[in-house]
Amino acid sequence: MAPALLLVSAALTSFILAFGTGVEFVRFTSLRPLLGGIPESGGPVARQGWMAALQDRSILAPLAWDLGLLLLFVGQHSLMATETVKAWISQYFGVLQRSLYVACTALALQVYYYVLGLGEPLALKSPRALRLFSHLRHPVCVELLTVLWVVPTLGTDRLLLALLLTLYLGLAHGLDQQDLRYLRAQLQRKLHLLSRPQDGEAE
Repeated sequence: MAPALLLVSAALTSFILAFGTGVEFVRFTSLRPLLGGIPESGGPVARQGWMAALQDRSILAPLAWDLGLLLLFVGQHSLMATETVKAWISQYFGVLQRSLYVACTALALQVYYYVLGLGEPLALKSPRALRLFSHLRHPVCVELLTVLWVVPTLGTDRLLLALLLTLYLGLAHGLDQQDLRYLRAQLQRKLHLLSRPQDGEAE
């Protein structure tokens, strides 16, 4: 009974997160923020606002870039996911087919970063944050360890794999006092921001 309840809770949490992401996506893709707040749809003023927006080059140009980037990402995903393309790539690259798919996805995202002028994502991080990342394993490694160890039985080969990967992940995860001080400072900073009164609240 307990495992079933855990699965239901995890599924419900996943649904809530996915639903919330969908709501945020709809809000983000709305033209309302671009128009500075237009009346509710259906009225003549609202239709005039849409027509004005669709004739404004300052709005159409960014929308065209967004459309192009979206089509690049969707096109790459859809084209490389077809059986014909996968068979062709597998014929020449074998087991590297999936790796090539991921690499092309990363390339599409790099084009997105380049067009927006964002550069390398890690270049925006502070030296102390980069130092922490070099000592810190990604949280997804906890999931990997769970998959490796939480099984009904462990064969000899599976046990060897689990031991070696656990040792590898453990040895590479080496936070020191400087990293801990940085994490403590970041925690205090976030707590300070959360404790500040919001706009419109009484002082």
